[in-house]
Parts: sequence; structure tokens; C-alpha cells
Amino acid sequence: MGQGNNRLSKTLNEMKDTFFDSFLAKNIVLVQAIGISPILAAGVTLKNGVVLTLCTAAVLIPASLFMSLFGDKLPAWVRPPIYTVGAAAIMLGAAIFIDRVISHELYASLYIFIPLTAVNSLVSYRAGGFSVSHEPVIALTDAVASSLGFGLVICVVSGLREIAAYGTLWENPLNFSVVLSEASLPYAAFLLLGFMAAFLQWLTSVIGQKLAKN
Repeated sequence: MGQGNNRLSKTLNEMKDTFFDSFLAKNIVLVQAIGISPILAAGVTLKNGVVLTLCTAAVLIPASLFMSLFGDKLPAWVRPPIYTVGAAAIMLGAAIFIDRVISHELYASLYIFIPLTAVNSLVSYRAGGFSVSHEPVIALTDAVASSLGFGLVICVVSGLREIAAYGTLWENPLNFSVVLSEASLPYAAFLLLGFMAAFLQWLTSVIGQKLAKN
């Protein structure tokens, strides 16, 4: 019983540390600079950001679980084609669902980027790297946290760019008298990512100092 409790406690602590690192302290975008391309190119409205977040999670979570369970049993050269084909099948279903059920206009604005989610470096880096060497519960925790971390960044950037460029949020007018169309350009996303990365570095530094004092 004591060993079981110790193992459970150790697993819970590892899950907590993994979630905090993947979501915030070592954010996949702001710290590791992975998965930036869709933010620069398609992160111009909050709706786009939410859809790309859901697509990323739909690929990363099952890919991470699969690689945690079977990755170490497969030759290294076989792993990328397997999770890429699986991710492509998931994204095909997601594209059809978005087009026919949610919004054809939304699909039309993202039709290039939804398939690219299947080969996003974020998926290959986490599922093909981290998950293979960790047990399923930790791999799932990392996948969920990485998806949320990516989602937080793309949604903040997308929302701010939409407000600045179009004077809307979730396509609802905000009645702004000043609209900066340049905010829809990639360089605006780079600037926002730079400010967010600097803020995250400051925040983690403050948290680390408080923890050290305690």
C-alpha cells in the first residue's frame, strides 16, 4: 500500500510539473519557438486561432498517446510516417467537418493551414520526441498542456491582431475609430510574440524568486 501511494504521489507530481512546464514555463511557442508558422500566417482572427488550436489538439493528443504506447517498439525511421499519416487522416476529417458543419467561409480561409497541421513541427517534436520516452499518462499530460500553451499564444495574438486590423473580435464589430490594417501582416505577429516571450520570461523569473524564498 505504501509503495502504491508513493508511486501515485510521484506520478501526480510528475504530471503537475509536466503540465506547468509544457503550458507555461517552457511554452512550446514562446520558449522553444516551435509551431510559429500558423500563428504568423493564419492567426489574424480569434476564430482562426480557436480552430487551429482544436486541430492541433486533435492531432497531438492521439499521436502522443500512440507514440508513448508503441513508439519504442518501432524503428526510429518508421515513427514519423506513421504519426504523419494518422495526423493527415484526422485533419481530413476535421476539414470536412469544418466545411460542411461549421462554416464554409472559415474553411476557405484556413484550407491551406488545416492540412499543414498534420506536419506541424509541434506534433513531430512532442509526439515523436517527448512521448516516446514517457509513460502514457505523462505523454497525455504533455500533449494537453502543449496544445493549451499553443492555443493560449495563438488566441491572444489572433485576438489582438483582429481588434487592431479589423476593429472586430470573433467577427463582432467593436466600433473602433482607428483600424491598423498593418496588424494583419506577419511582422505584427512577430512583435506580439516577442513581447509575450519577454513577459513570460519576467513572470517565470518572479515565480522562481518567490518559490526560492519559500
